[in-house]
Parts: sequence; C-alpha cells; structure tokens
Amino acid sequence: MGQLCKSTKITLQTYAKLCYTLWLRGIKSDTKSYTKTVLLPQTNFPARLGGKKRVEMDSYLIEKCGFLELYNWQRKNLKGPDFVLHDGPPYANGEPHMGHAINKVLKDITLRNKILTGKRVHYIPGWDCHGLPIEQKVLSNNIKDTNPLEIRRKARKYASDAIAKQRETFISWGIVADWNESGCYFTNHASYIKNQLRQFINLYDKGLVFRAFKPVHWSPSSRTALAESELEYNESHKSKSVIIRMQLDASILPSKLRSLENKPLYALIWTTTPWSLIANQAIAFSDNIVYCIVEDNSKNLYILAQECLTSVEQNLGPLRLITTITGQELSESKYFHPITKKRLPFLPGQHVTTNVGTGLVHTAPAHGPEDFLIAVENNIPVLSLIDVDGCFMGEAGDEFAGLDVLTDGADKILHHIGEDVLHIDTITHSYPYDWRTKKPIIIRVSHQWFIDINSIKEKAIDSIANIKIYPEQNHTSYSNALLAQVKQRPYWCISRQRSWGTPIPILYNKRTDDVYTSRKWVERLCKLTERYGPDYWWELSTEKLIGRELRQELNDIDDLEKGTDIMDIWLDSGLSWSAVLPECKADLYLEGMDQFRGWFQSSLLTSVALQERSPYSALFVHGFAVDDKASKMSKSVGNVVNPEIIIKGGENLNKNPAYGVDTLRWWVASHGCQHSQVPVTTTLLRESHESIQKLRLVLRFLLGALHPSSEGITVEPEYLHLDKYMLHALHQYNKEIQNLYDNYLYHHVCKLVMSFLTNTVSPVYCHLIKDRLYCDEVGSPTRLAVMEVTCETLTVLVRSIAPIVPHLAEEVWLYQPENLSSVPLYHAEYKVPETWHQPELARHVERALSLRSKVNTLADRNTWELSGTLTATTNDYECLSILQKDGESSTSELCDILQLSSITLLESPMANETQIELHNTEKMLCQRCRRHPELDKSGLCNRCVKVLDLTNVSSVSV
Repeated sequence: MGQLCKSTKITLQTYAKLCYTLWLRGIKSDTKSYTKTVLLPQTNFPARLGGKKRVEMDSYLIEKCGFLELYNWQRKNLKGPDFVLHDGPPYANGEPHMGHAINKVLKDITLRNKILTGKRVHYIPGWDCHGLPIEQKVLSNNIKDTNPLEIRRKARKYASDAIAKQRETFISWGIVADWNESGCYFTNHASYIKNQLRQFINLYDKGLVFRAFKPVHWSPSSRTALAESELEYNESHKSKSVIIRMQLDASILPSKLRSLENKPLYALIWTTTPWSLIANQAIAFSDNIVYCIVEDNSKNLYILAQECLTSVEQNLGPLRLITTITGQELSESKYFHPITKKRLPFLPGQHVTTNVGTGLVHTAPAHGPEDFLIAVENNIPVLSLIDVDGCFMGEAGDEFAGLDVLTDGADKILHHIGEDVLHIDTITHSYPYDWRTKKPIIIRVSHQWFIDINSIKEKAIDSIANIKIYPEQNHTSYSNALLAQVKQRPYWCISRQRSWGTPIPILYNKRTDDVYTSRKWVERLCKLTERYGPDYWWELSTEKLIGRELRQELNDIDDLEKGTDIMDIWLDSGLSWSAVLPECKADLYLEGMDQFRGWFQSSLLTSVALQERSPYSALFVHGFAVDDKASKMSKSVGNVVNPEIIIKGGENLNKNPAYGVDTLRWWVASHGCQHSQVPVTTTLLRESHESIQKLRLVLRFLLGALHPSSEGITVEPEYLHLDKYMLHALHQYNKEIQNLYDNYLYHHVCKLVMSFLTNTVSPVYCHLIKDRLYCDEVGSPTRLAVMEVTCETLTVLVRSIAPIVPHLAEEVWLYQPENLSSVPLYHAEYKVPETWHQPELARHVERALSLRSKVNTLADRNTWELSGTLTATTNDYECLSILQKDGESSTSELCDILQLSSITLLESPMANETQIELHNTEKMLCQRCRRHPELDKSGLCNRCVKVLDLTNVSSVSV
C-alpha cells in the first residue's frame, strides 16, 4: 500500500476510500442480494467538520465535556503528591497572540498528560499587571503626566480589560485551570501586593537591599531606569565615532617626556558617546599597555597605545614614532578638560584594552559602570549633568542646557571642542533600546534601589547545577545561558520612576536624605492595603502612612516624606513563587528563551535570597513565533498572525479557513518545543490540519467498527495472533509515547502518533480485520476479539492524543458506544495491561507482515485472486507455521495476513531466503466476502454459507 501511495502520490485517506469503494463494488457487481448481509462500520461521528460547524463544536465540547470543571475535579478526585507547574504570568497588555498560544498550549499539554495518568496537578494561572507598557498606553503619549492616581485608575481598567479578553481566549483553547478570579493570581491585587511588601522587608532586613547613586540603564523616552532584561539591541543603530585630543599639563609629565615640553602633548581619545564628554572626569590607562608618542604631519604630538597605532593611522594619516613609555609612567600625569579646561587625572583601569580605540579611555563616571568604579576607588565625586529626559541640565552651562544628548547635544559639544576633534565618523553597531518605546537608552547615574547579587551569587550558581532543563539536547547551552546572566550581574536595580506599580516602602528625610523602613511599619502598610486598596500609598498623606504609634517612635517626623519610586515589575513577578506556590519547589517553570534574562532569573535570585534554594526543579524552554521569513512577529512590521483567525477563520474562508482549536494545538505541539524559532506558515498550518483530519478518519473507522451489533452476546472472544500482535503494539506504543510526554518531547509525540496510525493501525490491523469484522457471524468469537482489540486501540489512541488535541479526543469519546452516560475522557481510569507485552508472538506476526510487503510488490491484481507458495528457511518456517499449521490452507491466519486465497507452506533447510511464488487461484471467489474459494453451488464459501444459515443479519448501512 505504501508503494502504491508513493508511486501514485495519493494520500492515505484517498487510498483507503478507493479500497473500500472497490471492495463494495465487488460485492454489488456479482450480486445485490448479499450487500445487506455484510456488517459494515456504522457511526454518527462526522468524517469532517469545517467552518462554522467546527467553531460551534469546539464551544460545545468545552461545555459538554467539563473543560472548565476539570481542574477542580482532579484536585478533589486524584491523589497527590502534586505535580506543580508555576505559571509565568503573561503581561496584561494587548490581544492574545501566537506567543501566548505556544506558551499556554505547551503548559496545558503538560498538565493534561499528568491528569490523564492519574497525577494531581497544581497550576494557578496569573497575570503580570503593572509596568510601563500599560502606563504608556493610558498616558496617550504624554509621558510627563504627573497625576499618579489618574494614571493608576486608567491603568487598572486597561489591565482588567486585557485580562478579560486573554482569559476568554485561553478558555476557548481548552487550557486546564480554575479560571475564576479566586483561582488566579494578579500582581496588582491587594493580597499579592501585601506579600510583595513583606518579602521586600525580608530582603531589606537580610542586608540585601540598598540605596545607591549608581549609573543605570536609563530610558529618556520612558523617564525611568531599566533592567538589562528590559532592553533590546538594535543592530542598525548609528552613532558618531570620534577621535579627540586632550592636552596634557606640561608641568607634570613623565620624566621620559620632559624633553618634549616645548611642544604641546595630547592624549588621543576615541568614543562613540561624544555627548558624555562634558561629564569627563578622568582618562583611564592600563599598567600593562605600552604607549607611544607620535608626531603627525603638522608636528602635533600624541600619546596612544602602540598596538593601536596602525588602526588610528587609517583615520588620522601617517604618524611618526618618537618614543615609548609604559602605562605606569602615566600615573602622575594630568590633562585639561576639553570644555571646562579643568585639570584632571590619569587613572589606571582594569577595563582598558587595545581591542578598539586608542588604549586611553575617556572616563565619565556618571555614564559608565567601569567609569563609576574608577571614581569610587579614587574618591572622585560623580558629576551628573543630564536630567530624566536625557537633556543637559543648567549645570552643564547655558550653551548646552536643555539639549537632547543623543542629537543636538552631541553636535553642540563637538562644535564647541572644535579643532580638538580630529576625526568624525558614523558607525552602525548594536546599541541598547527601550524594548517598549523602541528608542535608544543612555547610561545615567541616579539614586536607585538595588539588590546585592554578589552576596547570593555563589548560592545561585550552585543551585543551577541541580536544575534540569528541557529539551535535554539544549540543557548545556541553556544552563550556561542562565549561569552567564547570574555571573555578570553584580547588582539588580529594583526601583522605577513611575506610578503604575507597587511602591517601595521607604520614607526619606528631606533634610539629611536618610531613609527609614521597618518590619513594623510594613505590617501597617499591609493593613492599609487591605483597608484602602492598592492606591493607598498615593491617596494617603505621609502622616497617615506613618500612623500614630510610629509617630511617637520617630524623630524629625516633619522632615519625613514618602518615596515616589515603585518596584521593578521583574521583582513583582520574580516573587510570584512566594505568593502562589505551596510549601515546596515547583516541579516545572515553562517559558520562552527570553526568560533567562527575565523571569527564570528574577525568580531564581529572589528565591535564593529568601529561602536559599531555587524555586523550580526543572525548566522547559520553548521558542518564539516567527513568520515564513524567520522574522520576529511584530504589529509594526505587519507580520502578526492572529490565532483566532486560525481557529475561526477569516472573512474569506477560502483564504483563511476555520481550522479549529486542535489544529492550533497540534501546530504548537509539533513545532513549539523543537526549535528556538517557531514558524507560523500557511504550509505548516495546513499540514497540522491534515494531520488532524487523518486522525479523525482513522478514529471514525474504529468508532464505526464498535457499532453494538453484537449486543447481548456472551461468547468469550477468541484472540488470533494478529489481535495479540496489535495489543503488543499498543503496549509498546503507549510505553514509548508516555516516555516522550514525560520528557516534554511533544513534537516526537506527534510524529509517533502519525507513524503508528499510518504504519500499524490503519494499513495493518484495520485493513486486515475487515474480513472478520464485515463478514463473520455477528457473535463469532474471532469477530468479538476484533471488537475488543478495536475498542482497546481506540482507547489507547484517544488517550495518547488527548493532551494535545482534547477537543477531538472528547468528541470521539462522546461517540464511543460504551460511553452511554457521556462521561468525559479525563474522568475515566485506564491502564494498559502488562500481559499485552508479548515480543515473541510479535516476532512471528512481524515476519509475516514483512512477507506481505513482498506479496504486494509482486502482485499485479487483487491479491485475493492469487494463491501463494512459500518456500521458507527453517527460521521463517518455524515462525510462519505458528500462523498456518497445515501445509496448505485457505483459512489460516497466514492467508489473512498475506491476503492470499490459499497458501502452500514448505520448508527449505538449505535456503538462505524465503521465496514466494504467486499464481492465479483455480477457484472463483465467494460472491459475499470476495475472498474464500471453497464454493458451494450457490457461489458462497463455507464460512458465508454458515453465517447466512445461522443468522438473520439485519440491514446495516454505512
């Protein structure tokens, strides 16, 4: 059959229909009187559901089969211990998209498999409700709106509306959860905020939270500090690349250079942030670098790293070497600021290299982490001249005040420096952008709150070694990615200068800038949260926040004011384990690759800090949805695919057909955990739909075969070798597929399902039982065995696909003839018996099946019209004689499997290979079953004569 399909390029379904049609025509061509005596499959399960009917059926099944009740049902009816999957909260912003589909469906497949195997699950869905993207939406592009209560009111409404839409969509996808508000968590609800405040004071009391004046990633477009995880890197960003000179103080030169004092000597500096030159406070050098003094064509003397000389000459022209000095010899030197003309120092810096630039580094402590450390080490007060909007403040000078540092400000500075600018170029390079506004950020010093990561880093690194990461083939690379994020992070900026979030519970002394907080006060704030709601911090005065009891304990009460910073939303969600999980680790966190920089990391760090262990035992990492050109999906680009269009179809159903939920889910399972990029293409969606249709047709046949025509018959079934082989195949299939589920290899589950259908279920068992199923006596023991095995096949198959395509599985189960009370599939207990495992028996049948392939290759017509002579090797003879005890037979199991009218089985001990000879049968085929040649004068075989004599077969329609 496989060769026929391959050679003629027809599908499995088309081939099956063709075989069935030819078989039925064969009956009708000889005699119409026997058609109604054949027990053809019968079921009301529709072969196809498309368009509006598909959408209606999906909705009907959710209600009819208890999708919404399943989570609470399993909590009450299944035994622990729980399998805990902690939900990384989706952001409460915008319409559900393909990223949501990948994430939620993969989680649901995981949960449904656990439930189906009798394990109770713990899963509380949540939403990340705070943050700048929502705040920006409600500000209508007026980022400077300063009414926090109005911002919060609008943001709350916006988040609530987004959650309602997302929740409705997740329910329609069949996601298992308690979707009532009490069954979910929300980072902006009072209960969550109270927990967050308490965890903050726990961190504070451990000495892990501190306030400092440090350079941070600053977004002028959002007017707030950002974490590394809130950046995206624009590979096409253009920056001015400049080489400038700064004149050394001739009165303080290294001894080796004093002979040059009659000529001015300049240090050469290269930078891509010319706007930061106004904040220059030092030049950094390396003790390990050899520097050279060179002269240009205009007799100007410059100092730079000798290793950088060649690259600098490409921009400045030929430079003549005068002499060299070591970096250490520069330590006492001074230079003049190119704008203010202040005398400033040369300072050693471990970050200075010769990889790029001049080997001398312009140092602005307000605008670089390494620069800042140099200032701290040398007790240099940090000069901050840039405001929250990314513009120069008045302290920068009237000439620069108010200018945007990334545009006009940079140009103005270079113009002011004038002749000391030796070279200007424009380079295209990777530059950090605010991932929300899509605009460039700057490094800017400001007062912020931080968590000291260095104090917990070693424990965090140790805990990573014990975390399993799936897919397993990516374990090492993903583990290294998480390690790298933790290792490179000395501290975590947790404060944001916005309104839509959880306040940092701190009081500031306006006079001294000292800060105050305490556990006792935080407990009071929790009570205020409960009483007034999450807006209490902005609604109540500082005096009311402090309360009468604390006022008596605090000094200088009139000098205290509440802070205006909120907590980083990564701290919001990173503490979710403490609010949601029971007193145990999560068995699994399941999110996209980007969460190594985000939630995976923030959860790990907070958990290690507060309970000295990871909050999860394993991570399951999936990819991102991309278009057919492998481009990330974006509304601005216009390449977004709406999952609702896939499910319900578009306005033009010919162009965008309604595929239904299961097609979406099959696409996720087939591709979501396989690659870092998950393509959403018409071809892949169509293939997923075709897979669902193949499943549907095979399951329909199995349902039809179970039509209760043998109702009331109490004869014990008689299992043939083929039946036992099928049970063995089901046992092996079930074992293998469960192993794939347990290891989250859902794409391999899909492949195994389709392989089992197309190689074993449909072409082998379903095809080879048709004679017994259609033509045997309704209550014959061998037909009853077929019914039993068919029922087991249906059950194992449906349960194996149910985690991925629950709508199809439940729909099939409603049509299962024995399910008279319409019990949902997930409520039914089932276990594959170990007695089905019979590898020795399977070996006999598999040998016969391999010979069947040869028969199909040799045959040039319907094989039932042929007889065969098998001259078998000794080993094959022993195998095959189990299936045919007589030397010649037309009713043996071997005849059934090879589909030959009769077989002569011979042993040839000297043969190296079993030989098959086919020849025309000498007898006519039975006019009823189109198979057996033992005919009486009525044209029927002995079996069919017996069936018609013993039973009064009712009319059965297809």
